[in-house]
Amino acid sequence: MNFRTLAVGVVVAAIPWVGAAHALSPADMQARTAVIANRYLQIWSSNNVSPVADVPYMYGRTVQFYGKPYTQADLQAEKRRAIAQWPVRRYVHRPGTMRILCNAEARKCAARSTIDFAVANPSRGTRKSGSAKFDLGVSFAGPHPVILYEGGSSNRRQAGALSGRSGS
Repeated sequence: MNFRTLAVGVVVAAIPWVGAAHALSPADMQARTAVIANRYLQIWSSNNVSPVADVPYMYGRTVQFYGKPYTQADLQAEKRRAIAQWPVRRYVHRPGTMRILCNAEARKCAARSTIDFAVANPSRGTRKSGSAKFDLGVSFAGPHPVILYEGGSSNRRQAGALSGRSGS
């Protein structure tokens, strides 16, 4: 197994990317998809822009991002915009909600879960929190796994001003 190391703030994380994806069993693909989905939210919960640099390695050349086709460059720009809008981010899979289905012949897996999130922009005095459905598609057909799609939908959301600041 190869490990791709990503610097996330002061934490260095090893993601178990595989060198020989074709050798994975369906159970291995399912387990790796769970690790990738969990690590993905940890990376995007970091309060910096470093995750954007890893888009070319983590995603396929084109990706379906919330229902729209994106190139890697488009996706990097979208991720930069999201980070600028919400510089403080926390996303976690709700325990017990992750389901993973794999198509062994196609070498692809789909993860679906409910996530809980809280984001804030201290300079604007805004915050938002809630839960959402989260979908992540992963391909194991190449030399290392890549994300094919990301999507989901909001379940419930709360927005407002940060404590001690007016919401107007």
